[in-house]
Amino acid sequence: MLLSEAVEALCIATRADGRSLRTVEAYRQKLTPLVAFLGDPPAELVTTGDLRRFVVHLQEQPTRWADHPRHTERAGGLSPFTIASSVRHVKRLFNFLEAEGVITVNPARRIKTPSPRRVEPKGIAQGDFLALLGTTEGGTVADLRDRAVLLLLADTGCRVGGLCGLRVYDVNLGTRLARVTEKGGKTRFVPFTRTTAEAIQWWLEVRPQGKGDSLFVGLGNRARDELTPTGVAKMLKARAKRAGVAGPVNPHSFRHAFARDFLMGGGDLGTLADLLGHTSVMVTKDYYGIFTTQELQEKHARHSPIAQLFEGVRDDNKL
Repeated sequence: MLLSEAVEALCIATRADGRSLRTVEAYRQKLTPLVAFLGDPPAELVTTGDLRRFVVHLQEQPTRWADHPRHTERAGGLSPFTIASSVRHVKRLFNFLEAEGVITVNPARRIKTPSPRRVEPKGIAQGDFLALLGTTEGGTVADLRDRAVLLLLADTGCRVGGLCGLRVYDVNLGTRLARVTEKGGKTRFVPFTRTTAEAIQWWLEVRPQGKGDSLFVGLGNRARDELTPTGVAKMLKARAKRAGVAGPVNPHSFRHAFARDFLMGGGDLGTLADLLGHTSVMVTKDYYGIFTTQELQEKHARHSPIAQLFEGVRDDNKL
């Protein structure tokens, strides 16, 4: 059995076991580079040395996140979380082949899954977000656009690329759902609140005509029709300066804040993974399931079964 055939067999078995199409696609996406790197040999001929060379190959890949401390621990190379995820998928493939009797010796058994240094995500603080919103109360066209951008980023946790790619017809203000297309061309629906819907409605009422069908457009005669991620970053920087905000203010800080506040509010990782468009709950856990001691205490006080059973009763008796 060729390695590509082994990957396909794993995908079929995974789907037959009741796993989602998204999970199946994640296996295919993570294992295709292995097939390409090794040249699609018979699966039984793959050695531990081959797999170690593949891991080194991943570590040496260039990345657009090289200057982003949350995604990488060194200048250059794929994110440690991406590499760890790839190794987990490789191990899953060969464990499957061993269980199916396709191979008798598992070359992935001695491959160690990297343990990336877990760093607390740097989300925008609630006070800083409110300060940014405060700079949009002037009522100008730019204010109305930027207010809608700020609220949609904070309300959905979508990536800035997904926000900039929105078309007017992608947003349904009645159902309060937006269809975003992000990494790898993957499309999903994200819900938003009434507050955000109102801000988008106000923006649509003043949105310049003749700018194509992009939801958020550049302003000024020489501006690009579509608002770009760079344009969003510049807007955030300018408004942060005006508001006197010194904390992290960049497009991804809104995604971090959304995820952290969702979890602190009692939301579950599975739902959060769907909202963020992650292919695996493990990705969500690695990135956002990191809490300070104080945050763990707060979550414990809010959700502990003992607190629910007894402390709530005592509080009621005080009334």
